[in-house]
Amino acid sequence: MTTQESFSALISDVIRKKLYTNGLDFTELRLASSSPEDLIELIYRSWRNGNLRVERNWKGLDADKQNILYSNNTCLLPNDRIFLESEKPRKSWQVATWNVNSIRTRLPLLLEWLSEHDPDVVCLQETKVEDALFPVLELRQAGYESVYYGQKSYNGVAILSKSPIEDVQPGFLSGFDPQNARLLSASISGIRLINVYVPQGQTTESDKFQYKLTFFAELIAQIRQENTADKPLAIMGDFNIAPKAEDLADPEAMLNKVSFHPKEHALLAKLTDIGLSDIFRKFNTRAGQYSWWDFRTRGFERGAGMRIDYILANSVLTSSCQACIIDTGAREQDRPSDHAPVIGEFKL
Repeated sequence: MTTQESFSALISDVIRKKLYTNGLDFTELRLASSSPEDLIELIYRSWRNGNLRVERNWKGLDADKQNILYSNNTCLLPNDRIFLESEKPRKSWQVATWNVNSIRTRLPLLLEWLSEHDPDVVCLQETKVEDALFPVLELRQAGYESVYYGQKSYNGVAILSKSPIEDVQPGFLSGFDPQNARLLSASISGIRLINVYVPQGQTTESDKFQYKLTFFAELIAQIRQENTADKPLAIMGDFNIAPKAEDLADPEAMLNKVSFHPKEHALLAKLTDIGLSDIFRKFNTRAGQYSWWDFRTRGFERGAGMRIDYILANSVLTSSCQACIIDTGAREQDRPSDHAPVIGEFKL
């Protein structure tokens, strides 16, 4: 049974035509069905398969419309607008970034998450494992090729992909910081991806903060080399910097401290000057959207976190971006990472 035939059995042709043209609010669509329960199940199945688009408008303004990616912890709201796009799955490319805080500890959760979300590419940080012990076989059985650059107990970055991974570059082109596995670049499906785990910095008075600033300056230099006007490029990962006040729970308390310091913001601004955009903010401008919560203070339970994980894309790739979300559902699972995945969807 095709998607169109299924909808035809549950709603009239007039209503179905509206779904294809102007869309319908979820409440209106549900009321128009002969079997609302079956219709709701079909909507979620079509949403998950990419046949159906959900548009959410928090503020009632056209400029604030968001395309909502399917997730098993995302519920439809009464005013969500539903669009039926095609009988065939939508052709899109999904990339995610996730600081897993030990891939061996988080492997069951990661495999379950991959099965559920089925992204095309995933960039992982803080894998905390030597290359010889990276779980290549388990990920291959899940359908993913992997490249990795790791070390024992600390740092570590990896890229997982359903498509071939090419032009792999571990570390910096300049040779900077060879003792720390924090940077991994590769090309996939014609897109250059840079996966980064920026140092945290500890305190502004410490040598580790100076290391963070130097690391970021080297990162900018490398991106300048990689970025071209006609080639899609994205840098993603754990930046350990909250870009703006709305990206953390208590900006006044964090002012001039590590992760919210003017020197960090100045460096982050240079990425914008290169032509990179924070694609999450293209779709969601609300405050209180976090990707990391401190275990020690039960930050997730209190709703107090920071948005320090993101995807930055050049203009070539940003123009094709359809959606970007933070998957907080992964943070709700047993034995989670303290970070949540960030997922971007592109129409290539």
